[in-house]
Amino acid sequence: MIRSTSETLFRLENLNQEQQRISYQLSTTKKLQYGSDDANLFTRDVYLDDKIKVYEGLKLQIEKTTAQNNVSDSTLAEIKDLLTYVKQEVIKGSNATVDQEAREAIAVNLRGVKENLYMLSNEQVEGEYLYAGSNSMQKPFSKDDAGKITYEGDGFLRKVAVEDGSYRDKGITGFETFMYNSDVALKGETLEFSEGERIIDEGRFEWKLEGVQPATSSTSASTVLSFNSNEPLIDETGKTWTVNEDGTALVDSKNNSISIRNTGTDTFEIDMSNVSITPSSETIPTELSKAQLVKYDEEGNATKEVLAVKTSDTKDFEVLLPNEDGVRFEAKGNTFDVLDKIINALELKDSDRNTVSKEEADASLSDSLELISEAFEAANTGHAKLGGRNKVFEISLERVSSKITQFDIMSKEVGAADLTKLAVEAKALEVTFTALYSTINKMNELSLVNFMR
Repeated sequence: MIRSTSETLFRLENLNQEQQRISYQLSTTKKLQYGSDDANLFTRDVYLDDKIKVYEGLKLQIEKTTAQNNVSDSTLAEIKDLLTYVKQEVIKGSNATVDQEAREAIAVNLRGVKENLYMLSNEQVEGEYLYAGSNSMQKPFSKDDAGKITYEGDGFLRKVAVEDGSYRDKGITGFETFMYNSDVALKGETLEFSEGERIIDEGRFEWKLEGVQPATSSTSASTVLSFNSNEPLIDETGKTWTVNEDGTALVDSKNNSISIRNTGTDTFEIDMSNVSITPSSETIPTELSKAQLVKYDEEGNATKEVLAVKTSDTKDFEVLLPNEDGVRFEAKGNTFDVLDKIINALELKDSDRNTVSKEEADASLSDSLELISEAFEAANTGHAKLGGRNKVFEISLERVSSKITQFDIMSKEVGAADLTKLAVEAKALEVTFTALYSTINKMNELSLVNFMR
């Protein structure tokens, strides 16, 4: 009797475990409750679940990037429309029949356009600036008290994962939208550029105009600095000084002059312990050094790579590029500087806001018309680049979505429970339970009293 009871309880426990398994699979539609149930099947299920989560994360990033790229695309379209309007206004202002009062009215309109462009240049989506380069948390364009707008970002794009271990460039930088090429040079060629222009190489690294360190000053071991007429000098404030036509002095952009000594054919020197400047009211530089281009890395730190700079016949400076394959340097002009030049010319002013003649203003407007056309072409080219990058993410989104669907189907095929089979097993279990409990009931009736009856 005791043995029969033990066997019955054992069978009942087995049926309860089977009931739990069927209930779990019916409620979750998953085949496995524990990894130990089927190690091989569990491994495949974990792998597919991991892949689904990875690609869902990629899809989320790509969708966010696509939204930002769409805003960049629409913003660039507005920028191009504004630059087209500026070009039309410059043509109108250059017409000889337009009087000065109408020109000043055009200048007022263009100041508004400049503010609109400045606003668009600092456009952001979900807290990220669209044209900042690698650091999308940094405001890309800043404006000083004089209204001069400067690009504070870099030439590097942020990368977004489009596949497991695969990344693509996202968006577009301020160099590609609000900066135009004033000159381009390849290996072994000479790049000419003006003061204030930005220099970018083929790797998107920026080269900045600086002086050779340490600079010669009154406290240097040698206070005498020797240089040639084609070697510009830079003081401690970043101001550039070049030898004048007579070879008697160094002059800056405002025609302030510093006396120098001619020591031979095209060679000069200056004693930093005894510097005299004209007019005497100007601040005397305490340091001078020869100009050079210094390469900066992705973190914004100066490297040891430098290129010697000379004065140019057509522009402010020139630099001879290394004779190495793949070398490409671009001198970038600022679109906002072109707008300032146009507005100043319309108001009969120069860059320092001094009054100029109408003839000089007309010449400046004529030059600005070509520059604004270059600025528009730069924005248009940037728009095309953005379109190509956006297409990559559109294709990637389709591919990632397709993979999620495929892995989801595979996951269901591998780990999903067979509901039809479970229904049959549940019915069979119900019959078994009924039979077992009926047997137990009969066994409980097998007592001596019932036997005697």
